[in-house]
Amino acid sequence: MLFNLPLKQTRQVDIIKPVEQAILSCYGEATLFSEIRDILDKTQKLRQNLDYDKINLSIATDPLTSENLENNLIEYLKHFSLLFKHLRFEQGDQRSPQVMFYWSDSYDHKRSSQLNSGRLELISQYYNLAISYYYQANSKIIKDTDPDRKAAYTKLRNGLWALEQLKQNIHGLSKDSISQLYDLSTYNLEFIEHAFCGLAYKALYQNMMSQVKTFGLNVVCGTIFEAAKEFTISMKAVEGMNTQYQKQIGKNILGQMLPTIQFYQIWTTVTGCLQMGIYHYGRIQEDSRGQNMGKALGFLVKAQQLISPIIDDKNAHKTFTPDQLDQLKQLNQQLSQLATEYNYKNQQIYKEQQIAQDLLPYPSLMEQIRLKPLEPDSFKKQVQGADKFSGFVSEEALQLSREIKMFVEQTRYSLEDSLRLLFDQKNQAYAENYVTYFIDMAQQKQIVQGGLPQSIQEKINYIRQRGCLNGVEKIITQAKQNSVICNQLIGQIEQSLINEQQQDQDNRNKFGAKWTRSQSIQLNQQYFNSLKDLKTKYLQAQKIDFEVMNGFEKNRDTILLAAQTDQIIIQQLPKNNINQDFVNQNAQTFGQLTSLDQQANGIIDQLKSIIQEYNLTMQQTNFTKLAVNGVNNGTPKEQIFNDSLQNVQGHIEQFNNNMNQVSEMIGNVCGIARELSNLKKQSAEQVQQSGSTNQFASAQQAIDNIDHSVVFYEQLKMHLEDQDRKVKDYVIARNIESEQLIQQLNQQQSYSQQQAQKPQQPQQPQQPLQQSGYQYPAYPTNLQYPQYPQYPQQSQGNLPQVQPQQMPYPQQQYPQQYPQQQQQQQYTYGFNPQQQQQQTYGMWGQQQKK
Repeated sequence: MLFNLPLKQTRQVDIIKPVEQAILSCYGEATLFSEIRDILDKTQKLRQNLDYDKINLSIATDPLTSENLENNLIEYLKHFSLLFKHLRFEQGDQRSPQVMFYWSDSYDHKRSSQLNSGRLELISQYYNLAISYYYQANSKIIKDTDPDRKAAYTKLRNGLWALEQLKQNIHGLSKDSISQLYDLSTYNLEFIEHAFCGLAYKALYQNMMSQVKTFGLNVVCGTIFEAAKEFTISMKAVEGMNTQYQKQIGKNILGQMLPTIQFYQIWTTVTGCLQMGIYHYGRIQEDSRGQNMGKALGFLVKAQQLISPIIDDKNAHKTFTPDQLDQLKQLNQQLSQLATEYNYKNQQIYKEQQIAQDLLPYPSLMEQIRLKPLEPDSFKKQVQGADKFSGFVSEEALQLSREIKMFVEQTRYSLEDSLRLLFDQKNQAYAENYVTYFIDMAQQKQIVQGGLPQSIQEKINYIRQRGCLNGVEKIITQAKQNSVICNQLIGQIEQSLINEQQQDQDNRNKFGAKWTRSQSIQLNQQYFNSLKDLKTKYLQAQKIDFEVMNGFEKNRDTILLAAQTDQIIIQQLPKNNINQDFVNQNAQTFGQLTSLDQQANGIIDQLKSIIQEYNLTMQQTNFTKLAVNGVNNGTPKEQIFNDSLQNVQGHIEQFNNNMNQVSEMIGNVCGIARELSNLKKQSAEQVQQSGSTNQFASAQQAIDNIDHSVVFYEQLKMHLEDQDRKVKDYVIARNIESEQLIQQLNQQQSYSQQQAQKPQQPQQPQQPLQQSGYQYPAYPTNLQYPQYPQYPQQSQGNLPQVQPQQMPYPQQQYPQQYPQQQQQQQYTYGFNPQQQQQQTYGMWGQQQKK
């Protein structure tokens, strides 16, 4: 066995119940859950069968254990990936099933992480899948035959595919959430990945050597030097782990890994140098001026300098196993024989100077045989019943449903804003025309007679329905909580953008001109600008909240009074009989005034009811389902958008009609008040004292202002959450791009250190990852964001109406799906060397354009 790689451990979790609750919450349809119940049951059963504690006991000694683990894991991952695609299992997403996945560190099971995150589940299962491929490859490698090495090569490529899937998902998790897991650290993942690559290239080399006449020794040596390069990178990663995590992981595990990787790094390098010595010696006859004897001696000396210190070390047996030492001794014996022979012939015949090590011509790896991850065939087969998810949300439909909901919420905000503005303008008009003063005179007569006027009774009933002081304070608490959430989201989004930008700048400073991707400071401006707009609205709302709370405090005693009985309230209200004669003399006019005012208030109450019905319709309308059905049926997005508004359109029309009626009535009320004003020359003192019986109207207005604050912060939170999703998509895409470019540059740098400084055939330049298919989600800058209402100013003209049909339809810009790894044609060992110049492949097999 090469070295021991333990599996990660988990605990059993219930997936079915949380999925059912999430589906009912998001879609409101139990049928969607019943349709996928079979898939859920199988997924749950597959996970329960993954007893990693038991598997750990035999996976290193029983090849059948690792094969069974692969089959079970692939079947589970196919099922869970299907659920993850449609149900997300994302931390912080209220639509997500609330499942807490537990995973331990494979090196230290006492260290663990537990998250409501499907990504933690995926990366942990893919990690164990990669380990199962490692043990399968190991069982084949030790048999040391061409068919077994070929099978091991395939399994190692499967393992690289599993690691690729792991890395794609790990970018969706914060570093803090998995900081306790050393096996998911950069060091460990680099160690495993490059160890896989090294073992695969070593197996490829050994099989190609059996057909060396077909391929050519120089070409075959390219694979063994590539293996040496991969083992060198893997060894540095293990050394990094040994430096940073030795106390946590333990000396035994790292003490086993490091010597084994070191042995393979030495064996592959020495073997490559030995074969290159043979290759150049064989070229002496056909290339007499090529200094081939000097090159052959240079490679042999390089190999001797690397292996001799180990052979001469009496304590080498403490580091390497007896089998490893035997292999190194055999190599050293071959080296000694060739070196003696070549030196003698060089002294007698060729008399060439030995080529310096830094000038040795190392062969490059042919691009056609560059190692590429290989997706297992069984993973490509679709899960039976996958079509039952057709009613669930695709990313396109999800984005459309969000925009529909935002638009509907925006309209609700407009209705609330229009009603608030109506109150402001009505109060202003009443004050300018002494309406409040004359209504107060009429109500004083009823209070003197021992009763509450209807208009006051309605205000009191409204305050009581809202729960009086306790109920209003709960609303205030809700508004404050939403305000805090909005503030946290603003900081979170801003920090994510700043961190990504700083990371990009650090890499740009580190790699210089080699850092070829676009600057973050150029790409993230759209997100910063959108965030700045939302932040400005938040700060404006904070200032207005101060005035809203002042209004509430001024009316606190009135709200407390509303909780008392009607008799107590009547006793507390002032009773003034000074103007009773004037009221009696103009009883008919006062009757018209109070009647029209009551009608106007009645229509205003209808407007409130319409908004409540609008909200109820919003809650009962499944906008997500409408968007899904529309997208699945190929309906144009604008038509889907308009069709989704049909259920609320009637409420909007009725609201506008009532606004016209109440506007006319308020005008009539003000006209009657002007007539009464001409009949009675009231004093300024009397006007100032008026409205004492209308204190409950002021309290109702204060409550409405608090309601409006809640609506605003809910609206702002929705926009910030949408912005947060877009920024996360952007940051994840940039992180994946950055990781791939860093890996590419590190591998190039590591390999170049081992290359000879001689002109080589130019290779096609790597294209910047920015140009390789990643499309960043564009933030829809023309969405209509809520404007927080301004406090009343001098009003002119008619009262406002809500005209949603005139509101601009937001242009949808949907985030592109990040491209999946395209499966390229895989080359077997028997490739045609003449095809070398026909195609050029990148590091992991992506075809480059010439």
